[in-house]
Amino acid sequence: MRLGLLEMRYSKLRYILVTGIMVLIMLLSLILSGLANGLAYDNASSVSDNNVPYYAIAKDAQGKVSRSLFEESKLSKVKEQENVADAAVLGQSMQTLKREKDDKKFSIAFFAIQPGSFLDPKISSGKGLEVSKPDEIVVDTSLKKEGIKLGDVLMDDILNRELTIVGFTENQKYSHAPVVYINMPTWQAINPILYHQKTPEVSAILIKPENSDKKVSLSGLSLEVLDQKAFLDQIPGYSAEQMTLNMMIYFLIVIGGFILTAFFYVMTLQKTTQFGILKALGTKASYIAMSIVAQVVVISLISIIISVGITLLLPSVLPDAMPFELSLSTVVTYSLIFFIVALIGSLLSMWRINKVDPLDAIRGGDE
Repeated sequence: MRLGLLEMRYSKLRYILVTGIMVLIMLLSLILSGLANGLAYDNASSVSDNNVPYYAIAKDAQGKVSRSLFEESKLSKVKEQENVADAAVLGQSMQTLKREKDDKKFSIAFFAIQPGSFLDPKISSGKGLEVSKPDEIVVDTSLKKEGIKLGDVLMDDILNRELTIVGFTENQKYSHAPVVYINMPTWQAINPILYHQKTPEVSAILIKPENSDKKVSLSGLSLEVLDQKAFLDQIPGYSAEQMTLNMMIYFLIVIGGFILTAFFYVMTLQKTTQFGILKALGTKASYIAMSIVAQVVVISLISIIISVGITLLLPSVLPDAMPFELSLSTVVTYSLIFFIVALIGSLLSMWRINKVDPLDAIRGGDE
């Protein structure tokens, strides 16, 4: 081990360069992970933070809430089902609202709810929805950046119905659009698909089970039950974004392992004669191999520490338009994967050291 550290001290530039490459690869992996998590949160924070494990949608919707519509009256039947502690209806649609005073348009995601249910959003400023005031709405705080404030009146693009903003809620996004909470009857009235419907319809019923360890199944209601992961995956672009970015991250980590492996293997080949002399002098192959492992460990740890340090500073300098979320568990996970891949890569150099024959190495042989 001491031999490896002494060599790193002697050949500083060589090891600084490879450490720099590993820092860049690890840093890029963490940045992509932060962006993947940030995009996922920006795409579905209204779903991921609501603590609702099950969603019932129409069976003919092919697993998409945007295609799901069924009678609101099914809510009472769902509440009677086994293992259902509570349930609430949800209406969801992507629409456009325009501000009354200047006709500025905003693309939003409507979440229609019944005020007083467990779907009521947490209010950061203003007040919540009330059944007696159907033309009031609560909007995500991201709309403040567009100049929206309490008391502003927004109109739907179908009936030009005036909707007054009475409250703001935080971290409520759906399909990268700010969520606007609205009374269910009002949404049913202004939704173009439901405009001519005679019976009130909803998009989904959200279910809280009595026993979280037991699945919820609905019989005889023509409804499909999705867990939270399946509901997240049906959001447009959600799974595609995550799969693409995660694949890039995994490839980067593997590439980093290959680079470190190639670097130390070439170094081992270049030092075959020195290793042969050391073995001829009685140095054990295991001691030489451990010097290589020590170098890999030191370079990996330095790369991880520098990369994590830079990554933790990034949220303070990145623009608001670039969503970035990185949890401690994610950082630890990728750091461990990177470290393990680097150690596995060092096995090739250790195998080569074990094959070095002292006499052949001294004579300049290939074996």
